[in-house]
Amino acid sequence: MLFNSYVFLLLFLPLTIIGYFGLNHFQKPQLAKGFLLGMSLWFYGYFRPSYLLILIVSILGNYALYRFLKFPNRKQSLRKTVMIFGVLLNVGTLGYFKYLDFLFKELNLILHTDIPLLGILLPLGISFFTFQQLGFVIDSYRGETGNYSFLDYALFVSFFPQLVAGPIVTHGEMIPQFQDPSKKRFQTDNFAKGCVYFILGMSKKLLLADAFGRAVDYAWMTIDYLAPADVLIASLSFYLQIYFDFSGYSDMAIGLGKMLNLDLPVNFDSPFKAITIADYWKRWHVTLTRFFTKYVYIPLGGNRRGVARTYLNTFLVFLISGIWHGAGTGYILWGISGGIGLIVCKALASLLEKIRKNKLGAAFLWFLTAAYVSIFFSFFRAEDAGLGLQFFARLLPSVSAGAHGILSDIPKVMFDFSGLGYTMQRVQAPLCVLFYAMALLIAIRMPNVREIVFHFRYTALQAIGLAILFLLCFLSLSGVATYIYFNF
Repeated sequence: MLFNSYVFLLLFLPLTIIGYFGLNHFQKPQLAKGFLLGMSLWFYGYFRPSYLLILIVSILGNYALYRFLKFPNRKQSLRKTVMIFGVLLNVGTLGYFKYLDFLFKELNLILHTDIPLLGILLPLGISFFTFQQLGFVIDSYRGETGNYSFLDYALFVSFFPQLVAGPIVTHGEMIPQFQDPSKKRFQTDNFAKGCVYFILGMSKKLLLADAFGRAVDYAWMTIDYLAPADVLIASLSFYLQIYFDFSGYSDMAIGLGKMLNLDLPVNFDSPFKAITIADYWKRWHVTLTRFFTKYVYIPLGGNRRGVARTYLNTFLVFLISGIWHGAGTGYILWGISGGIGLIVCKALASLLEKIRKNKLGAAFLWFLTAAYVSIFFSFFRAEDAGLGLQFFARLLPSVSAGAHGILSDIPKVMFDFSGLGYTMQRVQAPLCVLFYAMALLIAIRMPNVREIVFHFRYTALQAIGLAILFLLCFLSLSGVATYIYFNF
């Protein structure tokens, strides 16, 4: 089920809020949690009920591992064996659904074999809820988990706002909230904040990301006709699309949690404002970075074993991150590019710090960072490294010679005024330029949604602005595209 759909907005969300707080009002907290769990399972199984079986089996299996590991008096070697088994089980499950067909495909290509593909369908959000439970199993082995009931654990894994595209939450920040009596009563202030988060996040997705998405899709469907300028615009467009798409989803998730008095972690901290690659990765997909830092980077030794080992650990983390994002050589190249960029930043940290103290130098570093990220995000969009190279080959005059380009088509693709007469069609191009400028201004200069909510005063003018945004989003629901990170 999509957040931005009629069934969610008109049925699922009102029913969830009324049912959850209604049951709590009548002093039925366990029944209220059970109701919220049931609604979360409905949310997950709405598109394909068979997905539910995978989620439920995963929850049952990991909870059984937790029940075994929570007793520290068991033989340590046995506990370690069970923990390793749990890690391999989760990674293996993810590998089966996400990478097995990709592996067969690559083997067929390299070895000229004919291994039949299994046609495995990727369950929604499996990367997110698998990592969430993977961390939980490791924390259980380390003795860092509390005494959690099955209901609390199942709700922690399946809580619908963050189930299919994050943020990746921890047991320590969610389960105590499920148990907190003060969060069981409907709170007007939290509900109002949640609405602001939700509407602004939905506006990012529907009014900005989806418009850029139309331009990106058109560019990638017409690669053979792209001129160098088209490649640059398409790269920028995807960078804007994926940011407003994913950060919009994360804002909507935080807003839905707020409506239920539950606080989800921030997943984006204005990454467009980053001056360096190192700064960028502290701001983009914050909870994934947190996960890799705790469960991969630090166990590998972090920065405690010398400079060379620090660089190797950094590279490995980003390589794994690329693999986690998807089964494709483009994702791997994207991950490697992030690791190389961060290693260069660490190696030149002193020099970069001197440069950024100057306003002109900081602007130059910002431009380099934005260009670097947008280029390698295009490999993320391509999924296949070969297709990504084909895309960027259009920058070469020898390759793009004679190409008529698609710049004149972009405004028509983004804003369809075909039924509004010739006069309106003439404003498509200037409107498109203003749209890009506005999006960049929002991403680079304006406060992020968290900052907006913090300073929000709930005046009549602000309420009217939110109402207009919600109406525009509601009218856009019929043309909704799914979220990019639903693929992961």
